[in-house]
Amino acid sequence: MSDSSEAHAPLAEVGRYDRLAEARERALVVAAREMAHWLDREGDEWVLRVEIPAREEALRELRLFEIEQRERPPAPALAVVGKVETLSLYVFAWVMGASFFLQNIAGPQWLEQGDSSSRAIVRDGEWWRTLTALTLHADLPHVVANIATGLVFAAFVLPQLGTGITWLAIVLSGALGNAINAWGHRGEAHATIGASTAVFGALGILVGLDFAARFSSPHTRSRWQLVLPAGAGLALLAYLGVGEERDRIDYMAHLWGFAVGAGEGAIAAALQLGERVGAGVQRLAAAAALALLAAAWWLAAG
Repeated sequence: MSDSSEAHAPLAEVGRYDRLAEARERALVVAAREMAHWLDREGDEWVLRVEIPAREEALRELRLFEIEQRERPPAPALAVVGKVETLSLYVFAWVMGASFFLQNIAGPQWLEQGDSSSRAIVRDGEWWRTLTALTLHADLPHVVANIATGLVFAAFVLPQLGTGITWLAIVLSGALGNAINAWGHRGEAHATIGASTAVFGALGILVGLDFAARFSSPHTRSRWQLVLPAGAGLALLAYLGVGEERDRIDYMAHLWGFAVGAGEGAIAAALQLGERVGAGVQRLAAAAALALLAAAWWLAAG
């Protein structure tokens, strides 16, 4: 929080900083301990204050943070990101566009056969709906938004996991996210459509990969370093994946896709799939991702 200290007296000063970014970083340290705090501008400095009873604890946490900052070695040079293979990105955009075109030709029946109806998935065992729903969209802006964000997130995952593993993981994150969401709405007449569950699964994969990379090094294993990727991912999820109820956004499906993707990313990093999986396995994984979607629609049509 950042209010005038005069309205909340008596307060105790625990730090003065020349830069706002530095002050906000220290304020996060205090906030992590659930202490109320205030930042005020005094001349060229930013002053961090807390309530008087919390002063000693705040100072102790800030001292520990400063010690950690001093002992941390210089940040390693950024790893060179491998070349992004763009063919699969074109395939993704084509599949989403073609699916939307077919959906509009087929009419409402296509939507009824493929949406992620919670009753159909949980009660009737129509698991393929968790996959078919990923290819259905409400309107043109919906499909365009999912294609655009999906391309961005996938482009960052591709150099780390390879083409096949990336797309298989993204498809599975969407399917599992829809399955968990359907279970959460079991007994209700709830259904959702859209690739966004998988799109946020791709975001979760990025978070999981970054978290695992930080955890693997003793220099980046501090709680502040580990909370950064999760915080950044959740912030993006909140910004892009949550809206007003009237927008008909199924934010729980987004959340479950993100959570599954984060787990997949962490597992993939732990197993070093990006380095260990050869070209042949990558091709098989890519084929499996497409085959899953095709098989799901074959079952839905039957």
